[in-house]
Amino acid sequence: MSSAPARPVLAEKWANALVADAVPAGVAKMLSGGASGLVFEGFRKAFGGLWVGGRVKLTQDELYFAPNALNRAVHVGVSSKAIPLTDVVGATDRFGWFTRIVDVMQTDGSVFTFRCYGAKPFAEMITTAAEARRARTR
Repeated sequence: MSSAPARPVLAEKWANALVADAVPAGVAKMLSGGASGLVFEGFRKAFGGLWVGGRVKLTQDELYFAPNALNRAVHVGVSSKAIPLTDVVGATDRFGWFTRIVDVMQTDGSVFTFRCYGAKPFAEMITTAAEARRARTR
């Protein structure tokens, strides 16, 4: 994982990323009451992780997610994530309540999932940027 993007940012969005390893910290358990362990575990099983708020940035070279300060405080196992665009096969959007969901498919078969407003054009931008990045490396 790299630090913040070094290249100019093509686009960025406030987003919630689906993080499989995210675990509520003590603060989250205090805020949600005694049954929080069951609630969070049920949510993780149903959705494959927890939604973690932050920013997604797209540069010419990578897609970068950074959790915001609140989510870093209330979750354990949450860190920034950088995906080189050479590893991105494509991005699609799909239905989600309130905001649509973007799935970024990677060459290793993994998928990075996040939700944001303006998901459809952002997914198209990711796919276009990934195609352009791969073309520059040929």
